[in-house]
Amino acid sequence: MLQKEAILAGSSTGTLLAGALRYCREQTTPKRVVTLACDTGARYLSKLYNDFWMEDQGFIERERFGDLRDLVGRPHGERATITVGPDDVLTTAHNRLRNAGFSQLPVMDNDNLIGIITEDDILRFAFGRPERFKDPVRNAMTSTFLRVDKTLSINNLVAMLEVCSSAAVMDGDKFHGLITRSDVLNYLRRQV
Repeated sequence: MLQKEAILAGSSTGTLLAGALRYCREQTTPKRVVTLACDTGARYLSKLYNDFWMEDQGFIERERFGDLRDLVGRPHGERATITVGPDDVLTTAHNRLRNAGFSQLPVMDNDNLIGIITEDDILRFAFGRPERFKDPVRNAMTSTFLRVDKTLSINNLVAMLEVCSSAAVMDGDKFHGLITRSDVLNYLRRQV
């Protein structure tokens, strides 16, 4: 409805429209059919209108590569990765973590992955010194983090994630995205 008629409708409207269309397709003679647009889609922007949420729920599928890129929940190449820069202040990093519901963010300098900032990093750096929330991310980020090639086996990745909270999936210097334990669980769930 949004693409064809520019109507931002909710899931109840979508259900009614699907029922009306099904009814129309079953008819052998033309009939006038009326349905309702009973709700707005404004409440669903982070769900039904978010392709990543729809993928997580199994409603749509992304292109598959047969390697670790298939496990990346928010691919960097699709501009879906929430990142922070090294010169951003820690308040910005904390807000992005909190708003996204993540516990770590890649720190990008232009298109180069230079570190990871986690809730733990911020806590260790700013606990007892709240003024440090004005410091740049580079002062608190971790620059030694797990980098794995996109061709690494999932078995090896899972073993590494027992020790580390995330892994940066790389193809040489090209960053594809972070994989967390949650991403592995989402991937496994989609196999069912």
